[in-house]
Amino acid sequence: MGGRIPKPVGTFGVPSKPKKQKNGRWRTTVRFYGASGPPHQIERLGRSADDAGNRLAEAMRDYREQLGYKRITRSTKLIELAAELIAELEADDACTAGNVEDYRREIYVSTDKRADPGTIKIENSIGHLQVWQATAGELERLVAKGLRRKAKQHKIVLRAMMQIAVRHGALDTNPVDGVSPFTRRSTQARGKVQDQDVLPGFRAQVRAWAAGDAVPGTPAYTSGPPRDWSVVWVTDLICGTGIRPDEVFAVRLEDVDLDATIPYLDVTGTLVEVKGLGTGGWVRKPLPKSVHGWRRLLLPEHAVQACREALKDLEVTGRPNPHGVLFPARNGSLRSPNNFGRSWRAARGDNYAWVTPRTFRRGVGTAVDNAYGDPERAARQLGNTEAVARRHYIDIPETAPDNREGLERWARGQQPKT
Repeated sequence: MGGRIPKPVGTFGVPSKPKKQKNGRWRTTVRFYGASGPPHQIERLGRSADDAGNRLAEAMRDYREQLGYKRITRSTKLIELAAELIAELEADDACTAGNVEDYRREIYVSTDKRADPGTIKIENSIGHLQVWQATAGELERLVAKGLRRKAKQHKIVLRAMMQIAVRHGALDTNPVDGVSPFTRRSTQARGKVQDQDVLPGFRAQVRAWAAGDAVPGTPAYTSGPPRDWSVVWVTDLICGTGIRPDEVFAVRLEDVDLDATIPYLDVTGTLVEVKGLGTGGWVRKPLPKSVHGWRRLLLPEHAVQACREALKDLEVTGRPNPHGVLFPARNGSLRSPNNFGRSWRAARGDNYAWVTPRTFRRGVGTAVDNAYGDPERAARQLGNTEAVARRHYIDIPETAPDNREGLERWARGQQPKT
């Protein structure tokens, strides 16, 4: 069949000969044959024919075809690119509402009056930059501003944002690849073997605080709402099971059976923070944090006692509890782990200022491994893989090979046999 042969996709036609315009400027054009729609015409003006031709050549060099339903160009601002990322995450069935909220929290400045407006976010730091200005150096400066954990979070968000720009053809490579990697810390975190002996003292201090006594760093109770005794029960439940704080406040009454032959607790969900749903910011996700998180934990006696006291408190106070959880907030809503943190910090005072709920989660992993010599057993208790449990929660020294015989001969002056 006859007819004109189509131009290859992604190529340009022949630039037109520059023509002088009525205003004295010179104009030249060229057509780009892309993958979507009819050819796109590019034009440039110059002070002379050569100037117009050079400007068009530069435009052809820098031109990138924009694919997709929304145009992401080199001049798109990063805050607009971030909005595109949020839209993609919300449309992805694999991303939970909590995942989306984690990204949104690092992108936008909080509108909460209690929040620090100076906290570094992508919006108030580099949100005004255009895509082409987001070089590895600029992103490096942002990442270097934050604390280590926040810097890692920003790097994850930025990588996902800039990958969208690459996918839309606005960039050839992801500039985050050029940002310096984080070096692993060689210093050991607190909360493992060296902290195994602090639990009895900490439990005693928390009880003293809940009773209204003064503890180092926190004065005695004098007036106002009574102190929150549930801090005692949550402490005992964490150190008796190793579950996470977000899982503690997601425990439902039906998940606990204290009348079984061996009392137990089922970990069946966790809390996630989601803004704008009229739930106080927190919702219960009916799945644990990981695939290993759904598990049944047999309760030691001190954890059983804590659960019994918490259940008795619900019965006596008659507080609303529409979600049917073991530790509801005073108004009956799901309890915010952030609000609980304020009571926790007051109860630990100065003597235990370094103690967090995760300290005793690590302590549980180490205690189980030391007692039974089985890291897999500890991992199952924590709802982790063995590799994760060994790396983050279990602290036990590596045992060297048995070299006693050779060292004994050396000490006695005996020569090795040949």
